[in-house]
Amino acid sequence: MKKNGPPKTRKFPITKQRRLDQLLEKNSEGNITPLESVALNQLVTEAEELMVANARRLAEFSKNETARPPAGAVPVTIWVQPQPERAER
Repeated sequence: MKKNGPPKTRKFPITKQRRLDQLLEKNSEGNITPLESVALNQLVTEAEELMVANARRLAEFSKNETARPPAGAVPVTIWVQPQPERAER
């Protein structure tokens, strides 16, 4: 049985990334126009939505992967000796 790997994450289109970079640069220099500021906010929102969607996809995959032990796994008990608490000075 073939094990499925992590899901493919979507990438921000290169043309949008270049435009985002340009607008961020203009904004940091204080040379951005009001129209460019609107475009910048739209691109930032789109990029954030993409990142959240990718994070959710990966989190769901991780949750499903860790819910069951790997084939052939053996449960193990580990005993730990507690250390006495130290008094504050």
